[in-house]
Amino acid sequence: MSEIFKKLQEAAQTAQDANSSAESMKHLTNAFSLFSKEAKRLQNSYDILEDRFNLVNKKLLEKEKDLTSTINDLDSITSYLNNILKNISQGILFIDLDGIITTYNSSCEKILEKDSKTILFNSYLDNFADDFFGFSMKDALFFKSSQKMSFVNFNIKNEKKEVEVTTSFVFDCPPSYQGIIIMLRDVTKLQKLQILANRNDRLKELGEMAASVAHEIKNPLGAIRGYASLLFRDLSENRHLQDMASYILDGTKALERVVNNVLHYTRPINLDLSSINIGDLILEIIKSIKIDIYFSEKIKIQTHLSEKDLFIPADKELIKSALFNILINSYQSMEDKEGLLTISLIKNSMNCLIDISDTGQGIEEENLENIFSPFFTTKPNGNGLGLTEANKIVEAHFGSIEVRSKKNRGTTFTITLPLTR
Repeated sequence: MSEIFKKLQEAAQTAQDANSSAESMKHLTNAFSLFSKEAKRLQNSYDILEDRFNLVNKKLLEKEKDLTSTINDLDSITSYLNNILKNISQGILFIDLDGIITTYNSSCEKILEKDSKTILFNSYLDNFADDFFGFSMKDALFFKSSQKMSFVNFNIKNEKKEVEVTTSFVFDCPPSYQGIIIMLRDVTKLQKLQILANRNDRLKELGEMAASVAHEIKNPLGAIRGYASLLFRDLSENRHLQDMASYILDGTKALERVVNNVLHYTRPINLDLSSINIGDLILEIIKSIKIDIYFSEKIKIQTHLSEKDLFIPADKELIKSALFNILINSYQSMEDKEGLLTISLIKNSMNCLIDISDTGQGIEEENLENIFSPFFTTKPNGNGLGLTEANKIVEAHFGSIEVRSKKNRGTTFTITLPLTR
């Protein structure tokens, strides 16, 4: 470009220095011709550049469209994955190599009861102990190792939780994306169901065995009682020997009561269902308890009925018997016949919950799993069938009984009954 300007300047200078106007015009004509050629060349270059610009611009627009589509797809995939993480039943945490928690889904919030706002993108050690999940997080991140599946017990807000912990270390990515994934599964309810299943299996086996034994005992027991009655009659003139025969009769009567209880327990329960007001039934049972000769006036009864009129489908007499057996067990556990008996009725979306709490001597932890077993009792005069029968009745109503107890502090029975069949 500078060469062209130089030539034009020289042509203009030559035209100016020319001796005649004809010579000057000639030089100017040459200068304009040179200018026209250069202008045409510039126009051609401009046209070429414009075409190239339009082509590049078209490609850029296509690339922009592709990138926008890719970003939208990535946003959709991200949203999809976030929804999966949010709604998956397992709790998922991801801790990067710097110990920062970058993933913490809603199931984790429910299991650990810690708000994601205080957890996400903050240091793991600021919120959890190093061995909170049963292994050293510092060592796992340092050595880039994962742990075998384990079960950890958490005490969260005075609630004991059994949690299955599974870990996996992420290797196949750049270091900035490496870290450890922790998957949590709350198996507390599963453990309770397993306990109930084991309890039912044990009760079934014991029931079948007890029924078989009862049948085997009943016939010879009847013969013993018959002969003892004859002996008692024939010894009317010998009072001393007759008294001895009466002991045999009393013993056979006691054994017959046990046999009849066993046979009654092993029979299936047939429900006579109707819609009953469970609150009114509880108040009716309390009136019956207060006139029981074994009930002490030193025991205070408190009721907390959140629903005055709460109707459930149930067999009134059987549910009454079950609640009565549990209440008898509760007030008989209080030493010196003194204490507090609390009965609460609570309704949730699907069930009604009846809490029966006492301030008695409590149940040893090793005995908690046996209290619903037939013939298991810690009372000198108990037969071990009251709670067993209560549990059988509640299960026939598709309900359940849970027990919490602390030695010398009392026991709470929670009876859950469905609102609908």
